[in-house]
Amino acid sequence: MIDLEELFSDGDLAKRGMSLTKDYYDEYLVAEKGWKKDTLTFDKDEPRHFWVNFMGKDKDSGKEVFMGKLKLQIDILPKKDALASPVGPAQSEPNINPFLPKPTGRIEFSINPFKMLAQLVGPAFRRKLYCYCCIALCCMLCVMMAPMIFSNMFVNMITPG
Repeated sequence: MIDLEELFSDGDLAKRGMSLTKDYYDEYLVAEKGWKKDTLTFDKDEPRHFWVNFMGKDKDSGKEVFMGKLKLQIDILPKKDALASPVGPAQSEPNINPFLPKPTGRIEFSINPFKMLAQLVGPAFRRKLYCYCCIALCCMLCVMMAPMIFSNMFVNMITPG
């Protein structure tokens, strides 16, 4: 759990938006308010982004175990500031503050079998599949052309040249 009461009260006192940043966390929440230092892990490149660890109970032992992490950014704005710069729902326009990219890995249904194959299997398997199809096509052509080749050879042997 993250207690945001300090962030809200500081934002109300300053009458402006507040962000949970690395400096605010280290210099105020940990040093003055007594938060545990290892509660949040901040990114080195972006001081406003931090990771929160998810903990759960093990079914067998009942002990707390690490279940995963979530990357967050918390910005608190006064209502007038939020109304002055609206953002769209989800990835709709205006998609700003923060910019949310379109999800990757979603399948697009298509009538084109090559496009569907490219979405369903990886490139290495697709290469192997294309090679096997080419080999099968060559073998099929050889089998279909074999009677014509053998008949030409037989006619050349029988008739004098």
